[in-house]
Amino acid sequence: MQNDNLTNQNIPEYDFDIIEMIKEGFNHIDGVKGIFLAAFVVYIVVAIVMQIILGIFFPSPPPPAQPNLLNQQIVTILSYPVLMPLIVGVIMLAINYSRGERIELKSIFNYYHLMGKLALAGIMIYIMTIIGFVLLVLPGIYLSIAYVFTLPLIADKGMDVWEAMELSRKAVTKHWFKVFGLFFLLSIMIGLGALVFGIGLIWAVPLLFVTLYGLLYPLIFDGVEV
Repeated sequence: MQNDNLTNQNIPEYDFDIIEMIKEGFNHIDGVKGIFLAAFVVYIVVAIVMQIILGIFFPSPPPPAQPNLLNQQIVTILSYPVLMPLIVGVIMLAINYSRGERIELKSIFNYYHLMGKLALAGIMIYIMTIIGFVLLVLPGIYLSIAYVFTLPLIADKGMDVWEAMELSRKAVTKHWFKVFGLFFLLSIMIGLGALVFGIGLIWAVPLLFVTLYGLLYPLIFDGVEV
């Protein structure tokens, strides 16, 4: 009953200033840029390998031919059992770092015992977001931001999939435009960082994880008891 009531409880009140949050994020990445960048590179390499392997069984013609959208979606979904626990490992690096814990690169592999839950969450978020974009674009944008904390809630709080999705959605909805604004600015920094031979990613990638998950996630959810 405790878990059933969790998503119906009042979400803790929170607020933040987007620019101040990013400034604080810059201050927090000193000394840890290397481990976050290395963790993200591991994730990208594994994602590429998964795309290559699954692409053998579900091929899509190279450009300029029209891509096989169905095969692309199948490859995306089938990669989730491997990729979701790994990206959660990167996210949890940021959360644990914000709590003053010692972080290690190898810890990004610590969440494969949650493979089923995390893969299911990824699939459900993917399907609901796609439906939102197909029906009307705005619901898809809303859900893509609203579900941003689903995966860490499963790993950090031990929540069930739908419970975590709803708690993330309800919490983010309180300040959806601010969370969107923060995510948008961090995404722009990622894009700009990639332009100059990727050099800016040394700062932009750690900044995204540390700010969004190392600062904002604890601000919202550290007071939530399961």
